[in-house]
Amino acid sequence: MKELRFWAAIDELEGCADEATVHELRELLLGEEKTEVAAFQELLKGYVCDVRRRADEAGAPLTEAEASAVVAADRSIYLRILDNPAAYRTRAWDVEEAHLLLEAARDVLDFAERLPDSEPDSEPDSATEVRPGWLTVRFDSDITIPPVYERAVEHLAESIDASATWRGWWAAADSPCLFVTLKVMHASEHREPPRLRRVHDLVELGIDVAPQRIRRLRLPGRAARATDVARDDVRTCFESVAEQLGLGPIPALPSDEQPTAT
Repeated sequence: MKELRFWAAIDELEGCADEATVHELRELLLGEEKTEVAAFQELLKGYVCDVRRRADEAGAPLTEAEASAVVAADRSIYLRILDNPAAYRTRAWDVEEAHLLLEAARDVLDFAERLPDSEPDSEPDSATEVRPGWLTVRFDSDITIPPVYERAVEHLAESIDASATWRGWWAAADSPCLFVTLKVMHASEHREPPRLRRVHDLVELGIDVAPQRIRRLRLPGRAARATDVARDDVRTCFESVAEQLGLGPIPALPSDEQPTAT
């Protein structure tokens, strides 16, 4: 990615990096090749480091969030602050969510890594056929997830992925894959409403689950409770997907038997 293209992408922020504008930037980057997104990230890191280095040299140090806000403002302001770091203090900056700018390209690259590298060798028998491997569930957490809960979620996801009933339900989504991220965030500022989006023909859902219930599962003898909590959380995920995509009611969750392909 060339410098001019980088700054054209930064212009999507309209002068301020916050949740709404970084979302627009992320959507723009999702349409780029992985090499271009990686180049964007490297340029961004370089510009942020340059601002902080110059500010340190001038005896007016800036935090990473403050330097990110400078880059988000636009190229002309970035160059002005780079030339005279003291000018940073002459205007008001919104830095509360500026850190999101540094996460945008990383999020896109992380998502791209989970996309299929190539098309399948043969086409499905019909336009609505869904094959095993359509469901991926992962965790994003700022607390330690109890292993009993993590195993319960993974076991349930495997059973759903292998179920012909669930594959039939997902066929109505007209998408080969669903990526679900269970977000277990202790810090309230990192929590957000469920977010579902389509990237190309794939669907991704990010949803916060109650951290207090999960923390309690660290105590001994909570395996049965972990299964109940996992089923509640997984059910909530799919109900959100069904509502946002206009799908029918979700099937019954699989039993606790080992998953078997059908």
